[in-house]
Amino acid sequence: ETLAVGGVTLPGFGAAYIALADAPVEAASPFTYDGSTLKTPFAEITFDENGYIASFTDLPSGRELRKPGGAPLNVFLFGEDVPLTYDNWDVDHDVIENLLPVCGLMGRTVVSDGPVLIALRSEFALENGGAITQDIIAYADSPRVDFHTRIRWNNPHRLLKAGFDLDVCAARARSEIQFGAIERPTTANDSRELAKYEVCNRNYTDVSEPGFGVSLLNDCKYGVTVTDCNIRLSLHRGGTHPDFTGDKGRHEMTYSLLVHEGAFSAENTVYPAYMLNVPAVTAKGEAEIAPIVKIDAANIICEAVKPAECGEGTVIRLYECEGAKTAVCVSLKGAEKAVLTNLLEDPICALPVENGEVKLLFRPFEIKTVKF
Repeated sequence: ETLAVGGVTLPGFGAAYIALADAPVEAASPFTYDGSTLKTPFAEITFDENGYIASFTDLPSGRELRKPGGAPLNVFLFGEDVPLTYDNWDVDHDVIENLLPVCGLMGRTVVSDGPVLIALRSEFALENGGAITQDIIAYADSPRVDFHTRIRWNNPHRLLKAGFDLDVCAARARSEIQFGAIERPTTANDSRELAKYEVCNRNYTDVSEPGFGVSLLNDCKYGVTVTDCNIRLSLHRGGTHPDFTGDKGRHEMTYSLLVHEGAFSAENTVYPAYMLNVPAVTAKGEAEIAPIVKIDAANIICEAVKPAECGEGTVIRLYECEGAKTAVCVSLKGAEKAVLTNLLEDPICALPVENGEVKLLFRPFEIKTVKF
């Protein structure tokens, strides 16, 4: 059992106190589900007979996400995976082309429905006794839709992907790498573009138009194929070398579909991806903790706050996440002196400090380390 809490804003690197009571919640659920159509405050989702999303209408924009003539959204694609070399590392191009939908829906039930969220649990059968249990979770205060997935795997030399054929017109897809992102074409017009059929995807992949976009977030699955804005997220595969049992057993993951207004930005995609990957920590007690670190530019991400390796002081590591040159003010509570360092925390130069605040200038995707 899990307690769902909504409508709370937590300060970055801080804490908020939430009082709990035994009284029942009186607020009504904002969701409706009739067995085939789910309506949330942000979307209307219709499921087909196989349990996949036949239609996803974004209510604020009125746009249909599923591409005309495309496969259903969140379709499980499954097929043989026997690479020519490097069994546990390579995914060959012909494998991607030959994946087929899993049509093994065994049932769907509502496991939670309240003022905070609704969760629909689906069961799918795989060959060799394998199975997928997935909770589709929609929220009352966020357009993000989570797909919390548990897999029982006993399928050597098979590949499983989740597919989203999106009706978005974007010539390039942006996928996160550590401390930044990289753009790659969504087309396969030449051999170089064709070779990018399976690429790195750390916390998100985003396809955006100037005023609209869709991000596919994930918490632990880092391979993705994007062709013509059809996103195929790799969920699991059954390599047998060097360990023929290494991929068997139970596996758990969450990926999320997030529709956003406007083009790609830190607020639209990067922040929600961090929220999925670094969930809030809860503890018993009463405390209101103001943010330790404050940053006045949304696209400057504080990736780490840690004690200095040598001597006294606190080290923070920041990076620019949108690919834009940015001037920013960064403050650390109680800071009196500041030194710009390299990644090994060797000092580079002193920084002027005024009321615990320093001013920095970032180049696109630049990483900076500051010792306070």
